[in-house]
Amino acid sequence: MTVTAPAAEPRAGSAAARVAAGQDIVFNPLDPAFRADPYPVYARLRREAPILRTKGTLILSRYEDVLAVMRSRKFSVRLIPDTVVKQAARLRFEDYGQMLRFLQTSIVFTDNPEHMRLRRLVNQAYSNEAITALLPVLTDRIERLLATHAARGGCDIMADIAVPLPIDILCDWMAVDDEARPGIAEKVHAVRYLLDPGMMNRSAFQKAASSMRELTGYFGEHAARIRKSGKDTIIARLCEAQVDGAGLTEEEIAFACVMSFVAGTETTQCLIGNLVDAILDHREKFEALGDDAASIRSAIEEVTRYETPLQFTKRLAVEDCTVGGIDISAGEQILLCLGSANRDGEVFEAPDELRFDRKGTAHIGFGFGMHSCLGALLARVQGDAFLKVLLSGYGDFERVDPERRWQANSLILRGPERLDIRFSSQRGTA
Repeated sequence: MTVTAPAAEPRAGSAAARVAAGQDIVFNPLDPAFRADPYPVYARLRREAPILRTKGTLILSRYEDVLAVMRSRKFSVRLIPDTVVKQAARLRFEDYGQMLRFLQTSIVFTDNPEHMRLRRLVNQAYSNEAITALLPVLTDRIERLLATHAARGGCDIMADIAVPLPIDILCDWMAVDDEARPGIAEKVHAVRYLLDPGMMNRSAFQKAASSMRELTGYFGEHAARIRKSGKDTIIARLCEAQVDGAGLTEEEIAFACVMSFVAGTETTQCLIGNLVDAILDHREKFEALGDDAASIRSAIEEVTRYETPLQFTKRLAVEDCTVGGIDISAGEQILLCLGSANRDGEVFEAPDELRFDRKGTAHIGFGFGMHSCLGALLARVQGDAFLKVLLSGYGDFERVDPERRWQANSLILRGPERLDIRFSSQRGTA
């Protein structure tokens, strides 16, 4: 999407009248320069074109505007499923029925009352207690990964740690056999493109469709095995969940498993990559954290604000409305720039600085309200455990390649494509 301001004439009396005239702003998330550093563009949007309309899309970049839309019930989250249908039609791809059901019946892309039914059921599996119980397994995996690569003098944090860790943790939680894990990771990556349907070509649709069939087939059969085994896994909890005497269907259970991977792995990968990238630039700040649990949690939140893994989310207006002083028409698409909102100087003091003692307004890196990220706690727990182990036992961090390389296979995610570092174990040293 390439957007140049000024946009069409603002509506009389609307907040769009505040957009500065005569200023050209190119907003193109595909631009390599934007990927390398989107924050100057965000700053100009907030300052000169905070309410920008183009090609049927309303782009919002200020914190209060983004938050107002996420708080309102006058917007739908069904835009991604609708876009999948349009993109498939454009490419003359017809085998998308199962993928569409997956999206339309997912907690991520449903509105009330269906969303509330799914949320109440799925929350029984994704309880704080269940996620916290993963800590010993999670910590052990992180310890072994870091020890292995420290002995080698370093690694690519993304490929060697950030990518496999969240996949393996979810597989652990679902009691997935080791031999099935590599195939799951590959197929989840293919299905994940459904969250960026505008970037999908026919080949991507074909791969996503076949991967979807195989994943739902696997997790449908796996759920049956889990029921017989009596193991306490997230799948068992999904099978047992009940609201008003009714539970999830077999297909909904399989879909919930797949969505756990689709929505909960690559954002966590980006968070871990962004944490290490921040350590390399702000070593003294991280070293000062010590082993203080509250300070480490604050660091996770601040890095999430500072380098938001999920940069954008979308909404669709279901009726004419005015939200946050902005006149919005039914059917209008809204692009919410979370990465920009989290750097808004009207809300965050010195927003372009990493400050672990930051107080006050919370970031919206994991969304807000009824559609806040279901896997946010799991991502936070993984980031927290990773940072504790890394800072307590390892040091001498050094960036191998001074040029950062940001991932380019998603419009909505921000994290390193690869991050080669040198580091060593500090255990046993004085």
